[in-house]
Amino acid sequence: MLVIGFEASTLLFADRDPIGQEVLLNGIPYRVAGRVRKKLQDSNYTGQDDERLFIPYEAARRDFPLPGQNDTSDSLSAIIANSRPAVVQDLRRRFEGGEDLMTYLLGGGGPVEQQIRDVLGPRKGFDPADTEAISFWNTAMEAVMFEKMIGAMHEFFLAVSLITLALGGIGVMNIMLVSVRERTHEIGLRKALGAAPRVIQRQFFLEGLLLTLVSGTIGFVLGAACCGLVNLLPMPARFQGMTLTWGTSVLALGALAAVGVAFSTYPARRAARLAPAEALRYEL
Repeated sequence: MLVIGFEASTLLFADRDPIGQEVLLNGIPYRVAGRVRKKLQDSNYTGQDDERLFIPYEAARRDFPLPGQNDTSDSLSAIIANSRPAVVQDLRRRFEGGEDLMTYLLGGGGPVEQQIRDVLGPRKGFDPADTEAISFWNTAMEAVMFEKMIGAMHEFFLAVSLITLALGGIGVMNIMLVSVRERTHEIGLRKALGAAPRVIQRQFFLEGLLLTLVSGTIGFVLGAACCGLVNLLPMPARFQGMTLTWGTSVLALGALAAVGVAFSTYPARRAARLAPAEALRYEL
């Protein structure tokens, strides 16, 4: 009896039901007792389960013995061990504390790896201190490294977005400074007619803020539309598309408003500080 993976079943039997069918493994007949459901695996140990055939351990020892002196009753080619959840937390703390990945690997791994060597060393006849005696694949470490990679990507895109906002704010400030220069005569005339500096400052401040919010909103809408168009395309496995969340949207609008306030204040103050007499004499 064997259990067949989903992709292996498709390759061997196409759309037919594999249950009860006979499969020859190295000339030895096995009957299919079950099929593994479709699995989306991020990692694997000796191959994707969808592409494999599973037979009982004793049948494997009988029909496919290990070569040479490894053909014993307790010989294994691989052991899968499951550690406690605290191991992942310990790895996360160690890497966040500045420990280098290569130092961790060259040092023989962490306490879990050492405990496994301590258990298997006396039984298998090797020195538990020998870090080369057994090869390890620590998926907990991979999970931590994946989290660090996602965190680094998040920080990178955050920096890019902040730089983009700053450049946009500088552009708005330059536009408003040009507007102040072009309307210097108008500002002088309004002040001569009794307009208070705070009124002039409020006018140019609101104009700069409105320009920032309108242009930013247009960009936000275009970005959301692009995300929607991308989401209409066929998505790869485990990718839910380009999603917009309320938290991200509120943060973006808040940052946009902060940029508008920060970069509209200077042109507004400059317009409010213009002397009426000098402003009336100003010519472009």
